[in-house]
Amino acid sequence: MLSLTLLKMNLKKNYMLMIVFSAVLVMYMAVMVWMFNPDDIEQLMSMLDLFPADLMKAMGFSSLITDFTSYLASWLYGLLMFGFPMVYCILLSNRLVARMVDNNSFAYLLSTPNSRSKIILTQGAYAILSLLALFVVLFGTGVFFSALILPGLLDVPAFFQLNVTTFLLNLLVMMICFFASCLFNDSRSALGVGSAIPIAFLLMNMLGGASEQAEILQRLSIYGLYDPVDLVQGKSVWFCNLGYTLAALLLFSGSVLVFRKKQLPL
Repeated sequence: MLSLTLLKMNLKKNYMLMIVFSAVLVMYMAVMVWMFNPDDIEQLMSMLDLFPADLMKAMGFSSLITDFTSYLASWLYGLLMFGFPMVYCILLSNRLVARMVDNNSFAYLLSTPNSRSKIILTQGAYAILSLLALFVVLFGTGVFFSALILPGLLDVPAFFQLNVTTFLLNLLVMMICFFASCLFNDSRSALGVGSAIPIAFLLMNMLGGASEQAEILQRLSIYGLYDPVDLVQGKSVWFCNLGYTLAALLLFSGSVLVFRKKQLPL
């Protein structure tokens, strides 16, 4: 079903991209854990009072922080976990399909015994597995640094669920970008559409969070279902997880169908 040779080639070509983004997120994780003082949560939260409330709400910062896990959910898994993985998804999906069509690398792949379906399924599988690896690293380092610096304070099951839902949200973003990469034959168009859609959803979420008059925009955004603080405090997320998963699968299936039928300029 998948080409192991192509998976290895993708890893060889793109591993540095994953290392760079993983290193940045791990650094932020370490800094956030180190900054937390369990004896002075009020002083930490008072920092939010220095900025306009609407701005803090738009950026995903919550005032409902009562413990270390909620603190990580608010300060790390808000806007930061939208922005950095989004950039990774945009860059990687473009590298895996549109750029290879643009520079005629796909002519070599199609000259092998592998079918179009097998090739595009392998490219999509690499996109999914690399994003999963990013969040496995993030979860592992979060548990490690928390145990090292603040032993016993992290609610590991809640933190795990937080990472699962955040991964599924970003998986949907990855599939939006991947679909655009499969739809267009030139890298510029794929990058333009693949980046414009998730950025538009993010701006809708921020505007809806900052203003009650624009709240409908947040509800229409894929980020509107996601509230990391509510999640770690016990809110049910099965509907959210199911929605992200089904939408990602639908886009992945659409990517395969589009790529199989389109004319390639080879």
